[in-house]
Amino acid sequence: MTFSIAAADPEAGEVGVATQSKFLAVGAVVPWAQAEVGAVATQSFADLTFGPRGLELLAAGLAPQEVLDHLLAPDERRDDRQVGLVDAGGRAASWTGPGCFEHASSVVGDGYACQGNILASDRVVPAMAEAFEAAQGPLPERLVAALHGAQREGGDRRGQEAAAIVVAKPGGGYGGNNDRYVDLRVDHHDQPIEELGRLLSMHRLYFGRPAESDLITADAALEDEIREMLTALGKLPPDRELWDALSDYMDWENLEERWAGPGRIDHRVLEYLRGHVVRS
Repeated sequence: MTFSIAAADPEAGEVGVATQSKFLAVGAVVPWAQAEVGAVATQSFADLTFGPRGLELLAAGLAPQEVLDHLLAPDERRDDRQVGLVDAGGRAASWTGPGCFEHASSVVGDGYACQGNILASDRVVPAMAEAFEAAQGPLPERLVAALHGAQREGGDRRGQEAAAIVVAKPGGGYGGNNDRYVDLRVDHHDQPIEELGRLLSMHRLYFGRPAESDLITADAALEDEIREMLTALGKLPPDRELWDALSDYMDWENLEERWAGPGRIDHRVLEYLRGHVVRS
């Protein structure tokens, strides 16, 4: 009663898994990823050891199909399992055991492995693959697009409940000293894929690091506007310098990853600040 995609973007150095299921907190079970190694999706009477063991075997240099063979050969319940793997270079493999409940299948393509079971139709998994291939932009957004593609064909036959995405990237995590680039879960929701997409948009706002093209050099007029907005929000004490006060405000609002230093402001922070004034 789960569908998932494991995928890699070798150029961006990203690997990850996205999944949806009529299963509470599916993100605690299915997705596993490690930067510069690969990603594993384990489902259908899931063996959670397949996640860390699969990553360990990928890290040792085994190809995804070899990893599957190692995981499944001693497994007495292999006929009931589904597993999808991709390595950091984009090689992929997937297993759907003959005992998985219909509709159940796998589709493997360049840089991804899609799999699902107890599905509304035999179009769900191919639609997931097609949506991923057609999507543009960064890997996390393409993974969510793949889930939408599967859901448009009916998705899980039992309905929707939970969705999750995990993407690993060297130095991609908060603070830059870990690989947990994106790690979002919707544990129980009527429309979990839509909610997952909303959380991903919020993640981009709070944890994205601005490119040079995102930054605005503040002239006198913009400094006056920022000063007025911080004052209106009660965030500019009389003894506080403008840019120090803006930095404090961004820390308070969890926008510190977007701090660009005195004299410059990320356009998304400026939009957020303007919106905050309106909301207040």
